[in-house]
Amino acid sequence: MTKLAKIQTATSKAMWKLWRPEIRGGIHVCGCGHSGTSILTRLIGAHSEIYALPGETGIAKKERYSIYRSNVELFEQEAVHHNASCWVEKTPKHVRNLRFILDCAPDTKIILIIRNPKDTIASLNRRYGSLSKSIRRWKFDNKRVMYWSTHPQCIAIQYENLITRTESTLAQVMQFLGKTFESEQLNFHSQQVTWYKSTQNSPLDGDGTRLEDQGSLVNTDLQLNGVLAMPEAIDESQYGSEVHHNTYRNYQINQPLFNNIGNHRKYLTDAEIDRISQACRSLALAMCYDDIDAFSS
Repeated sequence: MTKLAKIQTATSKAMWKLWRPEIRGGIHVCGCGHSGTSILTRLIGAHSEIYALPGETGIAKKERYSIYRSNVELFEQEAVHHNASCWVEKTPKHVRNLRFILDCAPDTKIILIIRNPKDTIASLNRRYGSLSKSIRRWKFDNKRVMYWSTHPQCIAIQYENLITRTESTLAQVMQFLGKTFESEQLNFHSQQVTWYKSTQNSPLDGDGTRLEDQGSLVNTDLQLNGVLAMPEAIDESQYGSEVHHNTYRNYQINQPLFNNIGNHRKYLTDAEIDRISQACRSLALAMCYDDIDAFSS
């Protein structure tokens, strides 16, 4: 690089900071969809000093500084309103926008979560109705997880560890966040919430609408004696619809942790399992999924 080019680059960075001052960051949870981002956010948000924003905010998807900044300011207000010192949000596809997020708010903490390709893709396939699309998404997003996993502002955890070694895994996450693990976090499900609605009309696109209080979002149609009831069996042909998918997600985030590792066998044929193994093997091995549980059919 020539001396002139170096000067131009330095000037450009200085102007960027002048017009786009650094933002105070929060906590973003992301990764491939259907990898456990919701339940991880619930666990983190059950900490006494952290407020979990309901649903998916998507504030970084457009990579527009003004939208991101205005919503972060809103999130900070919500955190204060809920007597918390910081906020956590989850948007799985933000894994594609991490450079933008960290450029805007360098002190942001990023929690990445990965999951066995077979279980993840089986879940995605039930939603999309396309195994090819599900495989592409798992590979696309997890390549980005692997790229960012060594960044000092990021930490990556396995969904399987979160389920089978919850306390130690969550304690590791909290240490990364500069917080002390609280045993009450494991009782996150005692506070019922509804994060997902049949139609997404999010106020988080920069219009400044105040977020609703989590405690008022419980869907009474799903309540049974004060506890969210299991929704009626979902018609597989409608699983991907927003109404059915979001109803089921609301049920899941209000349940105690349960072990569903290996449940791909319920939804995939042997041929589909073999196809996933072949398509995802090299990346899965890089993600430390090299044991028999990850690749046995």
